[in-house]
Amino acid sequence: MKKSFLFVAALALTFAACQPRTDVENNTIATFEEAAITPAAVDTVYHLDKTGTFESGNFVFQQEVADYGEYGVYYFGNIVSNKKGKTYDYYADSDKSAAGGAKSGKNFLVWTASYAGQDKIALKEPAVVPGMYVCNTAWVANVIKNGDGMSDDNGAPFGENDHLLLTVMGTLNAVPTGTVEFYLAKGQDAVNEWTYVDLSTLGKVDHLGFVITGTKKNTVGLTTPTYFCIDNLGASK
Repeated sequence: MKKSFLFVAALALTFAACQPRTDVENNTIATFEEAAITPAAVDTVYHLDKTGTFESGNFVFQQEVADYGEYGVYYFGNIVSNKKGKTYDYYADSDKSAAGGAKSGKNFLVWTASYAGQDKIALKEPAVVPGMYVCNTAWVANVIKNGDGMSDDNGAPFGENDHLLLTVMGTLNAVPTGTVEFYLAKGQDAVNEWTYVDLSTLGKVDHLGFVITGTKKNTVGLTTPTYFCIDNLGASK
């Protein structure tokens, strides 16, 4: 009897270990480790052939593709990256995290503002999203430390009165459920390591939206890149 009990218990643990990670009902965590969206090579990114969506956990992500001909093809919205390293030298480094890689596993998400309007991350099933881990990109970390070359103060680095603010918005059936504010930088104090952001106060949602605002501007608008990194979306701390 004892051996049978131990066998059943071991079988149950094995089965549980194979199930998708979930913290609350209907909220499977987006780890970005699914084979279908994993970058095809090391130190690269996952790009759709054309504008569309991809999934991870309980979430659906939009990716926009813009072909500017001789100027190249650019991607906006949500990009899955497995790039390593913290150094930013040129635009090809824009999909690196300031932490040097993912929070866990190999892959993480780089969110960038959509030029076609505010994009939202959809949930396949409405749920309370406990939180997520965020980090600046290597590009943003470089701009905060060294300046952007474009802002009204001659592109200077962030001063003590400068900030970069992420606002997360929840909606359910197109009705706002609340907002959460999180500073990606205050002066030179930037979020360059994976840091947990609690989203539970948004309540049950079917969409999440993001807006980045800041103090570094010129006559056109914000000069700090509107990029940040996400991993383990839907996780508890």
